[in-house]
Amino acid sequence: MSQVVKIFSHNDLDGFGAPYLLAQIQQELAQDITYQIETIGAGRVDEVLGRWLGSPESQLVTDVYIMDMTPDHEYTFQQLDQQFANHWLIFDHHDSEAELRAQHAANVINPTTPGNASATSIVWDWVQQEAWGANLTPARHAALAQWVEAIRAYDTWDWQNEADMPASMRQMADELDQLFWFYPLDVSAQFVTACLATDWTSYRTQNQLLIETLNQRREQYLKHHLKDVVEFELAGQPWALVYADSYKSDLGHRTLAEHPNVKAVMVAGPTSLSLRSNGELDVAEVAETYFGGGGHAEAAGARIDFNLITAGEQALVSHLQEQVAAHQAGAATAADDDDFDSPFAALAQLMQDK
Repeated sequence: MSQVVKIFSHNDLDGFGAPYLLAQIQQELAQDITYQIETIGAGRVDEVLGRWLGSPESQLVTDVYIMDMTPDHEYTFQQLDQQFANHWLIFDHHDSEAELRAQHAANVINPTTPGNASATSIVWDWVQQEAWGANLTPARHAALAQWVEAIRAYDTWDWQNEADMPASMRQMADELDQLFWFYPLDVSAQFVTACLATDWTSYRTQNQLLIETLNQRREQYLKHHLKDVVEFELAGQPWALVYADSYKSDLGHRTLAEHPNVKAVMVAGPTSLSLRSNGELDVAEVAETYFGGGGHAEAAGARIDFNLITAGEQALVSHLQEQVAAHQAGAATAADDDDFDSPFAALAQLMQDK
């Protein structure tokens, strides 16, 4: 049986970058491996893995890779051990699950280069250690290394925080992430594959107008939403809250810059929370302790157990109904006082007569 690898990965840029980088490299090097890649939302890895491990499809797979995520439940690890023994690996970097990964160190691929790692950079490090990875030409190696660094820099937010990072890499990281989120998730794999098949200079030249348009649109979006920031206190700490369904990282960091008296920002989407810290508060701990999420000390996320849009719509419906009821009650009182002199009262009387 030829090697068939099932990969479960997160559905952000780093989560797509990690598996499709591996698939791209091994395709170019003509490795006889089939990859089945499935990307999923944060917090769903145990649910999805559990369902898949109990399905007939899992019997057709030789290896399982988990990227940019770590299972939260020991039962999931037991199932992996039972069905795949030493043929499953985790490529993850999130601080909140480091202790869990340490308990299964034999099945965890760790970064080998210093600094903040991402799932994509861990895969890249691993490729360098494999004998077949040395067969890339110098030009391809350089092009792929640049993609990896841009994805890593954005995912860890080093593109903003690392003082020594070249301006060209900061720009690439920023623009690449904007492009990724511009396209619908159902074509993200196609987008990432197209990027990895070429080099950044060529790709940017071909998409310059789109990139400039996205930069302008983002600035307008941020200005609009920054007007609606609300400051509040949570667990004794000063926070800011703002709603957004796009540009969450950018909005979080801009909010921190414009509200220096808060320690962290909560960017709320329809069913999720994106948390950003100024370094004084560990938002990964907050996300894990209170909301069942996780991440890094300065950037974390979690899901919420209701839909913010639906809740807002229901609140608006209730408000409108109260307004109409109050108006109708007032109109009825006025009609009584006026002895049905209004046209509406006269019409009502006519209908009663009929």
